[in-house]
Amino acid sequence: MKEEKTKKRRFLYYLVLAICVCLLTAATVLTVYFVTDDNANSLETEPPVTDILPPTGDDDKKPDNKPAGGEAESFCDPVVYNEASVYNVIYASRTTGFIYRHKGVDFAAEEGANVAAIADGTVLSISLNEKTGNVITVDHGKGLIGYYRFVEPASTLRKGAKITKGQNFATVAAAYGCERMDGTHLHLELELKGKQVDPASYLNIQYAEK
Repeated sequence: MKEEKTKKRRFLYYLVLAICVCLLTAATVLTVYFVTDDNANSLETEPPVTDILPPTGDDDKKPDNKPAGGEAESFCDPVVYNEASVYNVIYASRTTGFIYRHKGVDFAAEEGANVAAIADGTVLSISLNEKTGNVITVDHGKGLIGYYRFVEPASTLRKGAKITKGQNFATVAAAYGCERMDGTHLHLELELKGKQVDPASYLNIQYAEK
């Protein structure tokens, strides 16, 4: 009787052991399958960078590359514009009445026009000010800093964002603040290693009198 019980226990033991081995084998096979399937669907490289702003009907009018000498082939116009003011001239503000040296370039453009990065860069800061104008500061590398003023930043734009040449990251704002009488425009200033420089050194600008 005892021998019969021992045989039954031994049979149950081997049966349970066999079931465990089968389950373990099945689990191993499924794990290998799903891991292999996930790897097949994964991207080997990061997805391409797209415009931060959604496409508009003006996409066929994106700023073109306009070499002007030196490394100008690495830059593009920041906005589709009608005319641009002359850099570094004495300017009498129609809004404030102040007379000062205007060390930026104003690109006359329609409200809502896309503003693009003139070159690859990193967003250093986004400043919102109703009087002096919203400013997006971008580090374009090699000591070149760009200040894009009187713009509306894209809602998804954040400090530290990486942007590429020609990538839209803001729009031209309605005329307001200290230059509200000058019409809608993008005010662009460039600094090279802490010193202001003429944007025409990098862009082929069609100037008009300020």
